Amino acid sequence: MADHAPVLPAGPSLAEDAAGLTDPAVFPVLHPVVPRYADLGGDGRVTTVALSRWFEEARVAAALPRFRRLVSDGGFAPFRVLLAAQRLRLLAPLTHGGEYRVGTGVRRIGGSSYSYGHGVFDGDRCVAVSDSVTVLATGSGPSGLPDALRTDLAALVLEEPGGAPPRPESARHERARYPVGHAVVSRIGDVDTNRHVNNAAVLSWYADAVAAWQSARLDDPDGGPPEELAATAWEVQFVAEVAHPRTYDVALAVDPAPDGGLHYRAGIFAGERCVGLADGFGAAGPFAGRGLGPRSAWRA
Repeated sequence: MADHAPVLPAGPSLAEDAAGLTDPAVFPVLHPVVPRYADLGGDGRVTTVALSRWFEEARVAAALPRFRRLVSDGGFAPFRVLLAAQRLRLLAPLTHGGEYRVGTGVRRIGGSSYSYGHGVFDGDRCVAVSDSVTVLATGSGPSGLPDALRTDLAALVLEEPGGAPPRPESARHERARYPVGHAVVSRIGDVDTNRHVNNAAVLSWYADAVAAWQSARLDDPDGGPPEELAATAWEVQFVAEVAHPRTYDVALAVDPAPDGGLHYRAGIFAGERCVGLADGFGAAGPFAGRGLGPRSAWRA
């Protein structure tokens, strides 16, 4: 794969679309977070998977009093809140013992979906950013947002334009396009209150596939590949719900990224059916200038 130009560009990364998320003053909500020991990787720093749980907690804790009252009064049909896409990027290391603040606001309000934006701050310095797309759904599919929810969301709107997460190209849904596979068996601990595999667990599957690819090319070192090779940014699309108990194939293709690092294109497949897509970005390290594996089958 090293001797061909990368194709199927990932689209604009969150780094190009996050200027409005790096100032704590723009967020209507800021809450403190102290990293737990379980949030740390082997290098003693907070991992991207742990960060995704911070952002999930922030979304769940968002104040939506009118909508919650509407639901408790029986004024809205049974529904589920589903994560459709998420982007996150580390800007600086986060460590155990540090005290951080997570800012939360609303970037966009659509017909049946809305988007949160987040920033993580060490004092006033932004050390991580994220945004996500949430869909409100009933048994018949996506539902229009009720007025009570729109009013609640409007009170949390950030004063910045924000762009929508990029949509990966249709060829990404084809399993045969990926040269590498990594089998994953869902666990009961992966399941959340929606009775499907949680978004942070799904992100950990992508990270596992990347680590397995790296480890195989480093002669399988004890403890896995060095933490500095882990992806520091992810752009994730949830194509369909990931169920339990199931065995999935996390497919992977690796290319050089324009910044000199590596671009990990990944998909989760149930047989030939794609249920999720992700783009990870990390350092090339010892893989710089080396063959990255079997030649990919990407076509523009």
